Amino acid sequence: MKQIELSVVVPCFNEEKNISELVNRCLALFNKKEIIGEVILVNDGSQDNTRSKIDSLKSEYVKGIHSDTNKGIEKAWKMGINQAKGIYVCLIDADLQYQPEDIWRIYRELKHQHSDIVQGYRSSIGRLKDSRKFLSLVLNLVLNTLFSTKAKDSKSGFIVCRKEILEDILLHRFNYYYFQALITISARSKGYSITEVETLFESRLLGKSFIQKFPLLMIYRTLKDLVKAIVEYRILDNQISLIIDDFLKQKKLNKSYVKTISGFRSLYFSFYTMLMPFHHWMISHSAKTYYNQLDKSQWLSSEAVKELQEKKLRYLMSHAYYHVSYYRDLMDKKGIKPEDISDTNDLQKLPFLSKQDIKNHLYFDLLSNNHNKNKIQRIGTSGSTSEPLICYVDKTQLEMRWAATLRGLQMTGYRFGQRVARLWHQTIGMTKKQILKERLDAFISRRYFIPVFDLNEKKIKKMVNKLCRIKPILIDGYAESFNLIAQYLKQDSQNKLKVNTVNAVVSSAQMLPDESKKIIEKNLRTNVYDKYGSREFSGIAYQCEAHDGYHVVAENYILEILKDGKPALPGETGEVVITDLNNYCMPFIRYRIGDLATASNGKPCACGRGLPKIQHIQGRVQSIIMGANGNYVPGALFGHVFKDYHFCVKQYQVIQTELAKITLNIVKASRFDNEIFNKILDELKQYLGKEMKIEVKFQDKIELTRTGKHQAVLSKIPIDFQKIRQSLD
Repeated sequence: MKQIELSVVVPCFNEEKNISELVNRCLALFNKKEIIGEVILVNDGSQDNTRSKIDSLKSEYVKGIHSDTNKGIEKAWKMGINQAKGIYVCLIDADLQYQPEDIWRIYRELKHQHSDIVQGYRSSIGRLKDSRKFLSLVLNLVLNTLFSTKAKDSKSGFIVCRKEILEDILLHRFNYYYFQALITISARSKGYSITEVETLFESRLLGKSFIQKFPLLMIYRTLKDLVKAIVEYRILDNQISLIIDDFLKQKKLNKSYVKTISGFRSLYFSFYTMLMPFHHWMISHSAKTYYNQLDKSQWLSSEAVKELQEKKLRYLMSHAYYHVSYYRDLMDKKGIKPEDISDTNDLQKLPFLSKQDIKNHLYFDLLSNNHNKNKIQRIGTSGSTSEPLICYVDKTQLEMRWAATLRGLQMTGYRFGQRVARLWHQTIGMTKKQILKERLDAFISRRYFIPVFDLNEKKIKKMVNKLCRIKPILIDGYAESFNLIAQYLKQDSQNKLKVNTVNAVVSSAQMLPDESKKIIEKNLRTNVYDKYGSREFSGIAYQCEAHDGYHVVAENYILEILKDGKPALPGETGEVVITDLNNYCMPFIRYRIGDLATASNGKPCACGRGLPKIQHIQGRVQSIIMGANGNYVPGALFGHVFKDYHFCVKQYQVIQTELAKITLNIVKASRFDNEIFNKILDELKQYLGKEMKIEVKFQDKIELTRTGKHQAVLSKIPIDFQKIRQSLD
């Protein structure tokens, strides 16, 4: 059987006298216009002979679905859509008031327009002027007024769109009596574009309408629906994704689910998330919904997790093709359509997205044409690649990454609201407003920042004392900082850390050496967990209590490990390629992040989570630079400094072979400016000391390491507190 192009879904309630003609006219239309189509008849608890009539019409291109009880038009739509095989879906009533021949006119308009949805609005030609028309016009006026739209016929349920779009717009928070009247309100709130096409609407000739002449109960229920809709689409976040929520309703968890945040912490968490607009500059209280989704979805089976990934992938590919010119041009050149990418294996049909591709097509090629520009955030990154990069992420991606971070931290046994110490930069690159919000957020969440970009022996002792005073349950920070602390603990036996409350240490940004892990675990009597992430995506994979590899945040990302362009076998090391399933403003599809990882053996984790794993992360080790002022500066500092100067510096490399001196290799960007570059050097000396000698070497390119990456920061000076102290005295 060939790929179905168009599925026509028809809810039927006591329509035995109309469905034969409707089916025959639909099939005749398919034949005339050379459409590979199907008709799906949904018997919605009919009390006449509709069931037997549908069964008699079944064929290769006519399907029948039966419900013993009347569930309403929306539920009938969903039942039909679930069985639909078409790329596109048309919704039409069974009473023949809408004309089946107009399906072609609407479908043709969709194929030639850039709209996501085409809706047939009811023409006044031949339409009976009765009370039902009056009520319909009044409802349309009310909907336009309440939701600031200019629709000609919001209530019309005669529409054609891609299947995944229809599935999305039928997801909503509340239960409605007549959601069919709100379908375009939902669509517009989620950013979908709608084109209206005038269609004939004839009087019913056979059968009886369920709408009475004076439907008082229907009016009452419609008013209740409108109140809910105002809350959902005008007050609450109207672009929140409910895909995972809907998926979880259909799947069982692979163990007895116990809510991670419960009791008084649940009230505390609700209070914290309610205030998010005040202490975050993009994330809203919707992040709580996403966290609750991820808290459950991690316990799905591995097969269900993959199914969820592929469902989100299909949504993403449809969006990328129709709303992002970069991907549409790329896929057209390859002869690929969105429907050709239906599972994770199909991703291999697409080329990679490189950092240079992003630089070349950043703005109006890679940015979608339907995103809300007020709800995107600029991200500057450099990291271990030493090459500054600018990208954009949308509100949903930020909220999902926040939710994934909290879930990842709680894999260690930490619970929201417990004290956390964070060894971080805290405020580099932030505005005054962002700094204020960051500090407010830290206060409410009981998180304590300890700056680590200007450490010296005295400050390390001060940091140790602060940790003892705070008594954190969790310490989170740069691996380089923990490595420095480990060396300090190893060499200075008089100042051992005495923080017996620490349940876990979470190391991120780089890889913490095994020796350092052992030293920290011994002295803090705790366990060290590793986190794999990047500025583009935040947390990508986390270690759980089993410490058997890293659990990928599969609800957010598809992670490929490739060797010679093919999936790496278990135990093989390959290049990491990421597809972001949430960032619709600037999709990252098969992005070469520049890291190496070892593929997992595929065995399920002892913890019971169904999230896929990777075994090891490689090629992310940076070094501590010794400042002329005695500060120990993590290599991550340079990434944070240079990321804001991508227009001036294309690439950098820091090498230290002797105290009080570094060599700074620089590849100039197209807008290199001496005054700006001197400003960068002054900023670096704030951390390295004014006496620090910085030898600048301008180069055409910086050579790759043996792992195929750029080593951004390389120190050949071993950290030895005693020798360093003597050298600086």
